[in-house]
Formats: sequence, C-alpha cells, structure tokens
Amino acid sequence: MRLHSVSVGDGPKTAALVHGMTGDGGTWFEVAPWLVGLGYTVTLVDLRGHGLSPRASSYRASDLGDDLVDTLPTGMDLIAGHSLGGRALVSAVESLRPRKTIYLDPAWTVPRDLVISRPLREDGSVMSLGEASGWAPAGWPLSAAHLRSSLRSQALFDATMLTDPWWPLPDLVPCEKPVVPSLVALADPTDLVPPALADRLGAGGYEIRVVPGAGHDLHVTHLDALKITIDDWV
Repeated sequence: MRLHSVSVGDGPKTAALVHGMTGDGGTWFEVAPWLVGLGYTVTLVDLRGHGLSPRASSYRASDLGDDLVDTLPTGMDLIAGHSLGGRALVSAVESLRPRKTIYLDPAWTVPRDLVISRPLREDGSVMSLGEASGWAPAGWPLSAAHLRSSLRSQALFDATMLTDPWWPLPDLVPCEKPVVPSLVALADPTDLVPPALADRLGAGGYEIRVVPGAGHDLHVTHLDALKITIDDWV
C-alpha cells in the first residue's frame, strides 16, 4: 500500500518520520522544522489506518513495514519511528537500508493490559478542543497546538486497529544485530523495551539511550531533552 506522505524542506540530506498509534504525520510539526534546519528534506508518512492513508483489513507489523517499503525510497540518510512507527520500521529496515535509524520508545514488547488513552465522548466520537482541555495521555499535559494535532489525528484513526485480532500487539523482537546503525531512545521509564531486551540489543550493536524524565511521547513532551539525546545522530 502506498501511504499518504508530505515532504518539507529542500536540504541535501533525506529523512523520514514515522508516527505512533493514533497519530499521523502532523505529530512531527515541531521535529520536522528542526531537521529541515539541519539540512534535511523530511518526509512525513501516515501509516495505514491513520491520517489520510487508506483503511485496511490487516494491521500486522509486516503490513505496516511493507507499506513503508512501497512509499519511501531506499538509501535515505535517516528514518525515525516512534512507538508503532518503530515497530513498522523494524519490519522495513532491511529493504529500505537507510544510512541510520532512530527508534523512539518503540512498541516492541507491549504489556497485554496496556490501555490506549483516547479523548472520546460516551458515544465514541472524538471530543472537541474545549472538551479535551484536561485530557492528557499517560498523564503528560499537551500544549494547545499538540492537543489540536492529536484531536485531528484521533478523528481520522481506524479504531478497529485496537480490536481483536490486531490488539493487543504481540511482541516483536528486532534482530540482535542491527541491519544499519541504529539508536534506540527510550522513555524514562519505559514498558515497551524491558531492561533485558535493551541490554541484549545493546550488546548486539544498537546504541541504547534514555531520555531523562521523558514519557512515551518523548518527541512531544520532552523535545528539548530528546534533541540533546539524539543530536549526534542527526
């Protein structure tokens, strides 16, 4: 499946950003300009069932990865994936062969009882901006701009992805040796990459770093700390 994508910037280096569950390419509205300022042309994709990309009858990690392969060119300078996007990227990296990858708190080992917080009314519709003013995923407050972005993406999200057989997500363990140089930037703490897995991947060649104090949406709630953590990789 070819995904909806938008490119910004015109730098000589190329990067792609892959969002997490219930998001879309718009979630990167603060990250993309930063990379553009570093000389990148940045491609923002909407995963299947998200944003303006098509709905689907299957939401396996391999499907999400195949879509990235259908959409992005091979040999990009950098691809970063957050949460579900990091899960999709693991399935695509061998084909896409970017020069580097960055996984942002990737959804590799998801607790079976994890509940995805969504700003919904009792009838299942997405709240208005005023109604959602006190809503905060995982307890982290959102700025007004990020709340507007989240409400837009939530309204476009295919909620069947949160039903059987697609949810809960089964464990997806990456190859112990990275296909390309790979940085894993983790929330502090994280439930998605347990210490034993992080240690094993680190021993295999992944660069494992923790973003101090960050929650799961670290590119939203702790962007300055994330920039410091990954600066030498971008």
